[in-house]
This record gives sequence, structure tokens and C-alpha cells, in this order.
Amino acid sequence: MDFSKLGQNEKLATYGSVAVIVGAIVGGVVGGGFGWLAVLAAIAMLVVIFLPQFSPATNLPGSKGSLMLICGGVAAVILVLGLLASLGFLSLYFSLFALNAIFFLIAVAGGILMGWAGWQAFQAEGGKFQIGNASTSTATSAPPPAAPSETIPPNDERQP
Repeated sequence: MDFSKLGQNEKLATYGSVAVIVGAIVGGVVGGGFGWLAVLAAIAMLVVIFLPQFSPATNLPGSKGSLMLICGGVAAVILVLGLLASLGFLSLYFSLFALNAIFFLIAVAGGILMGWAGWQAFQAEGGKFQIGNASTSTATSAPPPAAPSETIPPNDERQP
């Protein structure tokens, strides 16, 4: 794993993914609700980023920017909604379990960072979703039939 070969958006997504994984596990987000889905999205983000380095022959099922946007978006939406749902209890959470609350906020910040890095990578690729394997013609297939060619006389030789 060569971290120096990564682009700026990939580095940001890596930092965000690690923050989500560590923050969610230590903060106790994984135990309830959809926090486990944010952790799975963070792991998927790391796979999307590092799989081309570990296995260059393996093709991702879409463009890197599209996959990063999906993983980052899932993590960001789930963790921000979790934060909004727990705003009423956040002061109680801080008074009773301060360390867990801090790591929960770290996970939320990491999810937002993942979403932002995924958006930036998606925009850098042109902003078009490219998910799934496109059907391409193989070299053994027959070429399409040629259209009959016509000779068009120049303008001065045309009949009215």
C-alpha cells in the first residue's frame, strides 16, 4: 500500500473512512441503529481506494469517483441523520459518556469528510455515474455491414 500514489480526494476519503470506523466502534454507534451501515460504507470506501493498488488486474464495477460518491454519501447521510436524531440527548450523552460522545462526533465528521471527498472525486471524473459493467463488443464479433456508398455529383452537374 503506497499512500503517496493516492490523489488528494483519495487521501481525504481514507482519513474520513478511518475516522468513521474508529469513531463508530469506540463511540458505540455500531451497537444500535444504522451505524453498522456507515462502518460498512467506510470499509467499502477503503476497498475502492486501495483495491487498484493491491490487485491491478481487478476491475471495479464502476468508475472510482462514482463508487466513492456512493460510499461517502451513504456514510455521511446515515451519520448526520444519527446526529440530528440524538441532538436532544447529546448534552446527557456528553455528561455521562464524554469519551463515547467525542468519538461519535469524530465518526460524524469522518462521514462528512468521506461524502465531500467522494463528491470531489465524482466531479473530477466529469460528474456522470458510471456504475456496472458496460457491454462492449469483443474482437471476435463480426463487423457491422457496410452501408452502400453513393456517388453524389458536384452541385453544377445536378439535374433540377
